[in-house]
Amino acid sequence: MSLSSNSRFDAYYDDCMNEIEELSAQADEEETGMTGLTNQNASDYVNCVLQSLLNTPKFAFLYIMKALKPYINSNNTRGTKGAITGSLSAVADCFWSTKFKSVNTKDFLRAFSREINADFDGKAEEDAHEFQMLLLDRLAEDVNREYSENSSTINSKTITSYANDYFTKQKKYSSSIVNDIFRIVLCTSSVCPICLVTRINFEELINLSVSLATDGRINARKLEPPPINLITCLNTHFESCTMERTCSKCGKQDFLRSLYIWRLPEVLIIHIKRFNFVDGQTVKDSRAIDFPVDDLDMRRYIHPASPDSSKETITLYSLYAIVAHTGTANTGHYTARVKNLDRSTDFWQLFDDLDRRELQFRDVKTSAAYMLYYARNAMSKVMSPEQISGEKRHNG
Repeated sequence: MSLSSNSRFDAYYDDCMNEIEELSAQADEEETGMTGLTNQNASDYVNCVLQSLLNTPKFAFLYIMKALKPYINSNNTRGTKGAITGSLSAVADCFWSTKFKSVNTKDFLRAFSREINADFDGKAEEDAHEFQMLLLDRLAEDVNREYSENSSTINSKTITSYANDYFTKQKKYSSSIVNDIFRIVLCTSSVCPICLVTRINFEELINLSVSLATDGRINARKLEPPPINLITCLNTHFESCTMERTCSKCGKQDFLRSLYIWRLPEVLIIHIKRFNFVDGQTVKDSRAIDFPVDDLDMRRYIHPASPDSSKETITLYSLYAIVAHTGTANTGHYTARVKNLDRSTDFWQLFDDLDRRELQFRDVKTSAAYMLYYARNAMSKVMSPEQISGEKRHNG
């Protein structure tokens, strides 16, 4: 028997909630922000992603007290029609209730495996980035009014007109409050150096994937070369380059390709591309990376014609979560370092399987970072989910 979107939401929410209450460890006392997540066999990648997302400004608020239930789109076949949203909402409610020392995610993982991808069943190590991409995509589709392609190539008018056409199209066919938090819009400009024919392409992403750049300071004779700086990786990622492309007007073969940010996200997730496919095998790039914790400035990468290039635009970001990967491509382990969503404190914690402990600020960084979560500085003064739920309980 098929269920309506609201019925699917409720059914998955109730199943997950019942199992959490049955299997999760109760807290000895209410301790805000100390809730852990219980691993299911090899599900450390799942719990590290959930820890980071459930401490993400704005995102966490969407999944407490069934806030998204009225917005489920039952006609969108690319989503789960409320199933995964209901399961995550149950996890979020328990996570922020302060009732549990750790929340069991077994039923959530079962729902993910059934509704999204059967490979992610917690029985084997999987890629945290791939899991997060799948999860955010389906969560966005659950509350998306329509579906459209996430890129658009336009070949006329001024670049501002290109952008206006692109966003008009996207607004008509795609509207997701989940993507509104993470969406970064990139602009690629390809110019023929002979006749100046220009092609503009816009693309929406929910994270920025960058490679570990070759740092000129590295000495191959050193056993431990210095960490590669994230800024070096970003500079390389947005560096202009020559690409092979035949010009339809003059036949020139080489175009100058430039990549810019057109629209900054509220939450910037930077994925370090550590895993590469070489000669039929997945190989890990284990080089160390260094990165700013406060005031990561993205202004230099913004297109000069973008509205976000305005001096009034806040382009600074502060780190609030890190997913790290140690080991090899085949036998690795994920850990999470997370700053409590209550931004009135500088309270960081390390989540390593069942081990959960407070981190001193000097110990927050890890050279094994795989995904970095940054919040725009304008988002620093927000209420945490337990503050919101507490106020609603008090006023209701």
